[in-house]
Formats: sequence, C-alpha cells, structure tokens
Amino acid sequence: MFMNVKNQKGFTLVELMIVIAIIGVLAAIALPQYNAYRQKAQASKLVDGARACAQELAAACQQDTSASAANLPSCNTAPALPYLTGVTFTTAGGTCTAINSTLRGNTQDGTSYTASCTGAYNTTITCTLTRTPSSSP
Repeated sequence: MFMNVKNQKGFTLVELMIVIAIIGVLAAIALPQYNAYRQKAQASKLVDGARACAQELAAACQQDTSASAANLPSCNTAPALPYLTGVTFTTAGGTCTAINSTLRGNTQDGTSYTASCTGAYNTTITCTLTRTPSSSP
C-alpha cells in the first residue's frame, strides 16, 4: 500500500528550479559576450575588405606609377558581408602617391563601422576602424 521512499528516483521540483536558475544566470552572462564577439568579427571583416581594396589599388599603381584616380580600380563592389547592411565602398587617391579606401557598414543593431585604409604603392598600407554606436538605448 505505501510506497517505499528508498526506491524512488528522480529530481525534486526545487532541484530542477535551481538548475534552471543556474542556466539562466549563465545565459545572462554569456549572451552579451557572444554579441560583442560577433560585432568585433563583423568589424574585422570590414577592415579586411578595405585592406583588400587598398592592396588592389597598390597593385595597379605598381604596374603604372603615373596612373590617375580615373584609371585605378574603383572597388565599388563591396565584398560579401552577410551580417552587415548598408555596406558602401569608396576609394580616392588622385595619383598613385596616395591610396585611400573606405568601407562603411551598419550592423543589425544599428551600430555603424567605418574602415579606412591609406598608404602608397611602395609603402605599408595602414587601416583604422571607427565605431559609431546606435542611438537606440
């Protein structure tokens, strides 16, 4: 008639609630870190795209040092950046003495990034990244 307490198996409701609370705390800590990591990866991809464009310009200048901006590659086709929206690519650099490429994009949360690379055909290409936070809270 009576159940033997020693043979019962399973978890109590309190134990299950404690496990769920621990998982919730871990998720609350891990998700912001994951989102920050994702944003850094997206921004890094912008820098890679701007650097690739600047290197393309430098290679064109290497072949013809008297080339003008009109003869240089335009880099208008931005590389595939699936996590960014509104990506635009601009280049400038009157002659081959100055090479500039800029890539701008917005992440899904509205933060905008700008990657700018400068250099010359016979020097190191330097890239910088600037971040403009979204205006939403």
